[in-house]
Amino acid sequence: MNKIKAVSLVVFCAVFFLHNGIVAQSTVNLDQILGHVIDNSFASKSASLQKEIVGQQYKFYKSLLKPNISLSASIPNFVKSSTAIIQPDGTINFQSIRQANGSLSAFASQVIPATGGTLFVNSDIQRFDDFSLSNHQYNGVPLRVGISQPIFGFNPWKYEKAIQDFSLAEAQLNYNIRIEESLGLATDYYFNILIAKQNLEIANTNQIVNEKLLKITEERLLLGKVSKDEKLQLEIELNNAKLAVSQATTELVQSIAQLYTYLGLPIPKASTIFSIPEQINVGAVDMNALLSASKKNRPEIMAFQKDKAINKRDLAQAKADFGLQANINASIGLARGSEMIKEIYTDPFDEQRFNITLSIPILDWGKRDAATSQIELQQELIEASYHQQILELENGIQQRGLFFSRLQSDISLLKEIMEKAEERFQISNDRYILGNIDITNLTLAQREKDQTKRNFINALKSYWVSYYEIRALSGFDLLNNQEINY
Repeated sequence: MNKIKAVSLVVFCAVFFLHNGIVAQSTVNLDQILGHVIDNSFASKSASLQKEIVGQQYKFYKSLLKPNISLSASIPNFVKSSTAIIQPDGTINFQSIRQANGSLSAFASQVIPATGGTLFVNSDIQRFDDFSLSNHQYNGVPLRVGISQPIFGFNPWKYEKAIQDFSLAEAQLNYNIRIEESLGLATDYYFNILIAKQNLEIANTNQIVNEKLLKITEERLLLGKVSKDEKLQLEIELNNAKLAVSQATTELVQSIAQLYTYLGLPIPKASTIFSIPEQINVGAVDMNALLSASKKNRPEIMAFQKDKAINKRDLAQAKADFGLQANINASIGLARGSEMIKEIYTDPFDEQRFNITLSIPILDWGKRDAATSQIELQQELIEASYHQQILELENGIQQRGLFFSRLQSDISLLKEIMEKAEERFQISNDRYILGNIDITNLTLAQREKDQTKRNFINALKSYWVSYYEIRALSGFDLLNNQEINY
């Protein structure tokens, strides 16, 4: 019986609290936000798609190295018209013709990356019908094998592999860094919410305290124990607190909207609690390890190598385009023309083809020198820009590392200062109520309390944002002492 009563009491209490709208508030922490950034945010999807685009480009390049097989046909190509026919004596006679010309061709080719040439195999069959004379003929190539090889010419395949390999590596490193940058930006937005929420809590507390103090001061003013100046000072402080409440409320709404828009999520309920993350124990920052890691993990490294490879390719192309060029085309096979298609494949003739084409520049008015000099100057610019990027990157890592190291020790001191300022304000508030201090000292204690709270949360924000900035600059995880690779 007692168990039944107990269960009934629990059910009654649950219904009562639900009916009155008292429900558990949802809590959000920084780890949940960052997890969503990695898995589902637009930033991560965008970075992933860009990496996938480069991956598809690499697949396309690889496909170009494989044999290409095609089939083409022209069936039928019928003509009924009047055309000029040259007579034996050289005169022209216009005659009516009715003809059809059909063809079918199979072709396979394979590039030779080492030389830039192309191997090919093809088979053709062609039929010609003259309906005016009521006859037809076939011409076919059962098999032809050949090569087209440039000599002294530009071979793009010699350089393309290195370019594509560097592009693929750059895309992966860029993906890692973009994720880290997204985490840093989301952390910044998250702490904007915490700062706005803290400002709102400070403003609400100050409003409540100042309302109570104003009532006490009004009573003392009637008794002649305080001056009107103190009452006016408290009224100013109260109005400032009310303005701060309004401003902080707006900032909080905007900060939440900014973060959740970035995440691609609907705005949460007003009752959502955003927890303050604790300081992580990273320990001493190893600058040498960060600098060494950045030389392997930053996409600028691969981008520089890729730009050098592209420049090397462009230089070789410029020299080839304005220099001596030669092409060899050779093939062997079987071919025959006949009125019977069977004879083309059962009794074909041998076929050989060979030719060399030459292009020798005689006077180019300095085009070759100008083209190559331009590309060589671009190479110097690429190297100068790269060295400047590396200097800025290394300086950024060192500055962020020093700042982060200082914050690790500063945060504990700021927390202690905040707690003492809160205690001092409580003491000052009690002393003012007892009439032991004036309003000026109380106001100073109150402002000091507020400022130390802001200093602490701002330092904690800088700490976490700097942590992800260092990860993005170096591609190195300080906490787990390992390179970042998603």
